[in-house]
Amino acid sequence: MSCERSNKLKKSFTLIELIIVIVVLALISVGSFKAIEMLYQRYYQVNTITKFSILSQTTLDSIGSLFYYRIPSTAIGYDPDSGEFKKLSEVDDKKYTVFEVITDAFMAKQHIGDDSQKGYSGFIDLDASDKDNKILVCKDFDIDDTNDTLNNFFNKNDKKDLNETVAIIFAGGLDEGDSEDDNDSFGWHGHDHNKTFLIKKFTKDGNDANLTMTNDIEGNKIYAKYYLVSSAWAIARGKDIDQDADCLKGLNVDDNTLLLFYNYRPWNKETFCADKHTGSDVNISSGQASILAQNITSFRVKEVNSHLELRIQFEKALFKGSEHNITITKQKVTF
Repeated sequence: MSCERSNKLKKSFTLIELIIVIVVLALISVGSFKAIEMLYQRYYQVNTITKFSILSQTTLDSIGSLFYYRIPSTAIGYDPDSGEFKKLSEVDDKKYTVFEVITDAFMAKQHIGDDSQKGYSGFIDLDASDKDNKILVCKDFDIDDTNDTLNNFFNKNDKKDLNETVAIIFAGGLDEGDSEDDNDSFGWHGHDHNKTFLIKKFTKDGNDANLTMTNDIEGNKIYAKYYLVSSAWAIARGKDIDQDADCLKGLNVDDNTLLLFYNYRPWNKETFCADKHTGSDVNISSGQASILAQNITSFRVKEVNSHLELRIQFEKALFKGSEHNITITKQKVTF
């Protein structure tokens, strides 16, 4: 009897031990799961920060490279709600959320290498030019090559003649663009373009080109160096544009999408294709748009001493459904 009782007690004690072990393992597994979850969150956070850091730097580098070719005096800050704009160096109000600028036609500039005579040089022979008949002799200007390059860049499906797409802004004394009146120099948002000169006709002259200008050039000072301009460029977030615009169809655009707009010409009274403020004095262009980045909660451009200070902020939830956000802010200076 005593032996049987002892065996029963031993079996009962082993069952209790098993229950305790199961409970302990359960606690350990819960703790391990929490630890693994925290490690995964940490990994995801570091991975996302790294990706954001690279993306933000790439975005700023792309913008900086593009606006290296800007004509400084043309840069403006634009308020899409009121339609007002200011010279970028004078913008001190956060309502001017869209950045716009006109650049030299850098993609068609004089080529380097075997085809050094292709493209255009950006210089005028003032002595050979006929000011009375408004004819400018532009040195090393290949009309066909320049036209083909610009059409391939902007108008692949709708080829246009060069005089339909380009204009001239003189470099002025400091290479910043000849400007006297900030509002009426370049044609921004329906205003006049007193310092942006239209071209009536292009005529070949060996390696040079004779440009017959419109009457707008009369009474203006002509400089030896000029900018051949083919487009304005705008950068804006989705919250500041018309997200239903035709040029955005097929693009994944929300309020925090940063977009680049191009192929529009203010001197022809055009504005960028997703401008939500239009009137009788301005036309929505048939230009293009491309996405620069997503998850952009802030983008600012400031002009200080003729250089641009770019600031961009990315923000995204740590993971889907998380209450914690990852935020990256970066700055870049473009001269």
